[in-house]
Amino acid sequence: MRGAVIRAGYTHSTYLVMLHAGPVPTRGSADEVGLDAIRIPLTRRWRGLLPDADDEALRHLVDRREARRRGADVVRFFGARTGEGEVASWAGLYLDQATGMAQIEDLITSEAHLRRGYADAVLTTALGLAADKGCGTRFLTADATDWPRHWYERRGFSVVGHSHCFGRG
Repeated sequence: MRGAVIRAGYTHSTYLVMLHAGPVPTRGSADEVGLDAIRIPLTRRWRGLLPDADDEALRHLVDRREARRRGADVVRFFGARTGEGEVASWAGLYLDQATGMAQIEDLITSEAHLRRGYADAVLTTALGLAADKGCGTRFLTADATDWPRHWYERRGFSVVGHSHCFGRG
């Protein structure tokens, strides 16, 4: 079936479902942030990924974070800040305490702040809070062909499943 969909003009991407099975790290130094705190760096990041997108499309991509608050019983966004107060890295944490599940989503670092430990601060904060809230199942998804999957593996995540995405570009 995959071949037929690709022949019909769709692209195929594989995402990995990764479960955190390692020990819960000491909680990081990231803080809870609102959409306004990440609006500018997130818009910059989307502009880099989609250079031909107009301002309205980028605004919609950023603003959809607010709609995600309906994605679970508890939804929180965390950010790690530079010494100057700029949010350098951020992610969403979706908690379902009734089932003990937590999903970390969209862990992103601004290009200007890569490889400085900001993403580690966000990830360890999210994992720590999830554990504190009784969520023993902590997971995320990662592109199967991109380098962050290996970064996640070094932080105690392992692949437990796959998801396939088809898009028309």
